[in-house]
Amino acid sequence: MSVENPSTNYPEPRSGAAELRDEMLPYRGRTPDDDPSPEQIAIYRRMPGARRLKLAERMFWEARQLKIAGVRYQHPEWQEQQVIAEVNRIFLHARD
Repeated sequence: MSVENPSTNYPEPRSGAAELRDEMLPYRGRTPDDDPSPEQIAIYRRMPGARRLKLAERMFWEARQLKIAGVRYQHPEWQEQQVIAEVNRIFLHARD
């Protein structure tokens, strides 16, 4: 049974932890399944640019709504303006 380490999102194996971390480093908390399939790539390439932009904008706002819900859950005592300020800070300093 592996135990999740919340600070790295890597499973804690019984041995070889350093090798696993080195192998997973390019993913930064992602898994190989997070990458789009060749079929998805082909669909996006066939889309007009305006449609892709609209999808990207929709994903951005949905991600913000999810983050707002997460911050509210973590800090139920915070006022709405504190939650929004924290989400703004998180998105401002977000990295790929």
